[in-house]
Order: sequence, then C-alpha cells, then structure tokens
Amino acid sequence: MKNIAKNFFSNAFYQVFSIIFPLLTMPYIARILGAEKIGIYNYTYSIAIYFALVVKLGVDHYGNRSIAKVGEDIERRSILFFEIFGIQLFSGIFCILLYLIYVFNFAQQYQEIALLQVFLIVSYMLDINWFFYGIQQFNIVIVRNILVKLSTLIFIFLLVKNQNDLWIYTLIMNGSAIAGFVITWFQIKNYIFYKKIRLTEVSKHFKPSAILFIPIVSATIYTSFTSVFLGNLSSIKDVGFYNAGSQILSMPKGIIAALGTVMLPQMSAIYEKKNAKKEAMKYLNSSIIFALFLSIAFAFGILGISRDFIPLFYGKDFSASILVLNGLALYLPFYALGNVIRTQYLIPQSKDRPFVISVLLGAITSIIVNLLLVKPLGLVGATIATFLSESVLAIYQIFSARKEISFKIFISPFIVFLISGVIMMLVLNVLPLDGFSIFIRLLAKIGIGIILYLAITLLYFRYSKNGIIQNSREWVSRRIK
Repeated sequence: MKNIAKNFFSNAFYQVFSIIFPLLTMPYIARILGAEKIGIYNYTYSIAIYFALVVKLGVDHYGNRSIAKVGEDIERRSILFFEIFGIQLFSGIFCILLYLIYVFNFAQQYQEIALLQVFLIVSYMLDINWFFYGIQQFNIVIVRNILVKLSTLIFIFLLVKNQNDLWIYTLIMNGSAIAGFVITWFQIKNYIFYKKIRLTEVSKHFKPSAILFIPIVSATIYTSFTSVFLGNLSSIKDVGFYNAGSQILSMPKGIIAALGTVMLPQMSAIYEKKNAKKEAMKYLNSSIIFALFLSIAFAFGILGISRDFIPLFYGKDFSASILVLNGLALYLPFYALGNVIRTQYLIPQSKDRPFVISVLLGAITSIIVNLLLVKPLGLVGATIATFLSESVLAIYQIFSARKEISFKIFISPFIVFLISGVIMMLVLNVLPLDGFSIFIRLLAKIGIGIILYLAITLLYFRYSKNGIIQNSREWVSRRIK
C-alpha cells in the first residue's frame, strides 16, 4: 500500500506540474498566436493524432498489462518487450508514409503546419512509456516528462514571438516530445537485455493489441474529432475556443487518471494470484471513493471559478471558452468512475469486450450528436456531444461491472460529496469579491473552496467511518464466500 501511495503521489505531483506548465505557456500563446492560429494548430493536430494512434494500436494498455504479468523474470520481460515494440515500429513506419501521402495530396489549406505534425507520429513510434508503467518505474517517466516540459517552456518563450511563428510552436511541441522519448531508450537497458525475435513472434501480439486499439481510437473520436467537426461545420475560431476550454479540463483529468496509471499494473499483478478477489475489491472500493471525492471537487470547483479563470488565463477574447469549460466539467464524475473501472477491473482481467463496447458506444454517441448539433449550435453542440459521449461510456462500464462491484455502498459518500460540491460552488459564485483584482479574487475563491469542501466531507467520514468501510468489507466477505 505504501508503494501504491508513493507512486500515486509521484504521478499526482507530475500532474500538478502539468497544471503549472500551461499556466505559464497558454496565456502567452493565446495572446501571441490568437484563437485562429491556435485553431489551425489544433485542427491539424486532430487529424495527425489518428495516424499517431494507429502507430501504437493498443500497445499502451496491452504492453503495460503484459509486462506487469511477467513480474521479475528479466528474460521473459526482454522477449516480450521486443515482440510488442516490433508491432509499434512496423506500424509507425507505415503510418508515417501514409500521413505524408495525405499531407501532399489532401491537406492543401494548412499544409505547412500539417507537414510538421508528422513529428507527432514519430514521437508515438518511439514512445515506450508502457514498458516503464508495466514494471512500475513511474519516476523515470515523470522526471523525463518534467525535463521535456521545462525545455518546451524555454523554447516557446525564446522563439515564439508573433502569429507567424505558429510553425515554430508546432515544431517545438513535437520535437521536444521526440527528444524526451529518445532519453528513455538510454534508460531501458537497465531493465532488459537484447533478444533477437522472429516476425511470427511479433505477429502473435497483433490481435490482442488491436482489440485494445478500438476503444483508444474511439475515445479520440469524441475528443480530437470534435475539433474536426467544429472546423468543418462551424469555424476555426470555435476550434480554438473549444480546445482552450477542454485543455483546462485536462489538468484535473490528469490528476484523476494518475490513480489509474498507478493501479493498472498493480491490479494486473494481483489478478494473477490465486484467491485475489478480496484484495482486489479492497483496492477497487477505496479507489472509487477517492475518485468520486476528487472528481466532484474539481467539477464544482471549476463551476465556481471559471468566470475569473478563463479571462485571467487566456484573456478576454476567449470568453466563449467559459461555456465549454463549465459544460465539460460536469462529466468529471463519470470520467472518474469509468477510469477506475477500466484500469482496475476490466483491463487487468483482460475483460476487453465490455471495455471495447463501452468506448464504441461513446464514439457513436459523439458522432451522432456532433452531426446533429454542431452546425446549428456551434460550441454548445460540441460541448453537449462530449458530455453525453463520456457519460454513455461510463454508464456502460458501470453496468458491465455491476455483478462484481456493489455500487450501492457508494451512494452515501457520493451524495455527501455532491452536497459539498454544490455548496462550494454556490458560495464561490456569491462571494462579494468584485472590488479585488481578478488574480486575488481567483486565489481567494480557490482557498475558500478547498476549505469548504474538505470541512464538509471530513465531517462525514469522521462520524460515519464505520459505515462505508464496514459495509464495503462485509460485502467483499460475502462475495468471497
């Protein structure tokens, strides 16, 4: 448990750093490049990312899970690494060639920026984070990512000076990612040794990896593909506004996802043991409560500060992003529940079918709602589509796990977290702070919001500690028997 806590807080620290990074860069970039140029970057990125995702298929989840299962057997680990990476290498070369054909034949409008996005695909081909997650060496990835972000920050401030520097910004973002992944290749030699493998041994991993690719690419449909819908059915500026709002949301999502990142290899190893259900359920129950606690705090905290945060962060020209941020914040509890179930229940046990179906349902929902609402409603339509798709995904995953996980025992803490969040939001929106600067007002709201939310929830857990925990233990015991 201590190791899990250490890994979680290490990942959470990195996510906090990831929050600080855009706080330093995005206000500058928003003012230097403007909504239209940011929209061009995000539009070309949204297309390139599909080619990049094909490079890795489902290697992130499949490789992580597979490496975790072999444990400390270095020989098996080495063979498995080269076999799985072989898929990534071959598909990477293929996708780079295919993307270049697309750029030179179909991407005429923003061809220069689209061409520079090829380095995004190269970075995905070199990405072996899944290996380090599988052996639970999270600090290697964290330190590398921090170094990459610091170098990116320095180059952005030094080189991006006006709207004509969009190509420099694109090159910095993708080039720094490549440099970071190259670093990890020098570190991997401490954990494996070279093994010659055959093509037939590589190909056997294609099918299970491809199965996990379906939910990954489907999930991207209701994230990146929404930008494509906006760019074609609304305007490039709306792409900029949408991505500005959704990028803010990536900060709390990253902290929530840190729990799943740490627990996936841990749970994969636990499920390999005999009679491991009791231990697995103990972790699952604790994770669900913690995920609900965090996600509801973030959701209603955002609703309480968004009107001050967006103008301070991006400038007054991005006021349209407030609506996007508020709408998307409401799906954070769904995202948190889905993240726990897929990373600690479905994927570790190789229950790939419900995982695939859930994300396909989310993607289909996104496509249908985007087609119906983006043209008449613009940003509002795109926001509704993202909210509904994420909700559908989580609801199906909850449904698929209902026989193993008793969600009834979480109703009580969920209600308490919800009441705490609503009270926090209402107080933050009526605080008489208009006489202060926007920066002071924002800091005061964040501080007051944290104190309010923690005070109410801690009181609940103090006086009902035996409730949720004892009920959880009794339920686990009954299931084991």
